[in-house]
Amino acid sequence: MEQWRKFLKEGISDVVYHATSNIAAAADILEQNKFQSSGGFTNPDSEEEFQKDKLYYFSTARTAAAAYTTEWPTGAIFKLDGRALAEKYKGAPIDYWADPKRGRSSKKAANVERDGSQASEAFEAEDRILLDEPYIDDADRYIDEVHFGVELYRMEKTMFDDEPQRRPASRTLSWWVIEGLQEATKAAEQKNIPYYIHIEKKTWPHVEVGKRKALTSMTEFMEVLEKSGVEIEGKPDMEGSEERAMSHLSPEEREEYKRREASRKEFGEDAVFLYVQAAQDILAGKEQFEGAEVQGDVGSTSERERRSMASRYFRAFADAPDGRGRFVSAINNNLHNIRKNPKARDTLEMLASLMRNTRKKTLKDFETYINQVYKKNHPDGDPTGYR
Repeated sequence: MEQWRKFLKEGISDVVYHATSNIAAAADILEQNKFQSSGGFTNPDSEEEFQKDKLYYFSTARTAAAAYTTEWPTGAIFKLDGRALAEKYKGAPIDYWADPKRGRSSKKAANVERDGSQASEAFEAEDRILLDEPYIDDADRYIDEVHFGVELYRMEKTMFDDEPQRRPASRTLSWWVIEGLQEATKAAEQKNIPYYIHIEKKTWPHVEVGKRKALTSMTEFMEVLEKSGVEIEGKPDMEGSEERAMSHLSPEEREEYKRREASRKEFGEDAVFLYVQAAQDILAGKEQFEGAEVQGDVGSTSERERRSMASRYFRAFADAPDGRGRFVSAINNNLHNIRKNPKARDTLEMLASLMRNTRKKTLKDFETYINQVYKKNHPDGDPTGYR
């Protein structure tokens, strides 16, 4: 693949920012006191070149108004102590979207849409933190302050106005925004982390300047919300919803429904689990797939179908590589689907742990190693079991 991107210089800036797209995610970070990193090894075509022998990365920006910060107040922006992060982690600024052949820097490249139109004028300005762990623990050690965005007002000009007027941005505000903000601010207060609530664009995303006019307590926010006339949408009554959904089912069908729901995994998660089981069987010296841990149905996929998929992975590991040196490239899409999903993090970490144990940092090297182990243990082996 053509190398578009490049590292700039080593290190983490003294002050960096991390943005989340919604306040509920920010509340989770504050309550759990950890940042979730992304699996760099899960995207071999675009991420591995930056990983520098690390499995995970955590994206930050050198400016709060970077290319991936929302234009309107929404989500949250964490201001982080880059010097404290640098004491434990390595990192580097990355010009991810730069295209030297077109003379494109991240300012242009990160903001050009697929059709070539210009989206905005913000720089990407990414400082990527590189690590081997799935989380950055003790998050409060690195958080200097948090900025929450909840747009209540917007400057708008109608046909009757000579100048833009400050008006409510919407008639209603979703209940989950308020609930998320309450949880996030409570967690911040418990950890003595300063926070600011931005209710209009004039203070966002340039939060360092805008915080002087931002709100600094949940009480103050609720008072402003009441004066604005914006109404909070009612929270739907979810109690008994499962029973209502099953009301037309027979007792046997209800049990089957409950079993499937209990066994359901995130999209792509079970494929990664089966990939790991196939690799583990080869490392254990098996000639054919046995999969002692592959038991039961997952969602609507039967155990038989799951074992069949895992067997295909096993045979691919033991077979010849494709033109790009990969043995099981079919796993790529599944890894991409779960790489940032917190609900599938344990499964992703199963693979990362196996890669650490085999001292391999890329999927290509890992699969090559698994293939070599099989060939060493079974020079004339038959992974299909047909001979």
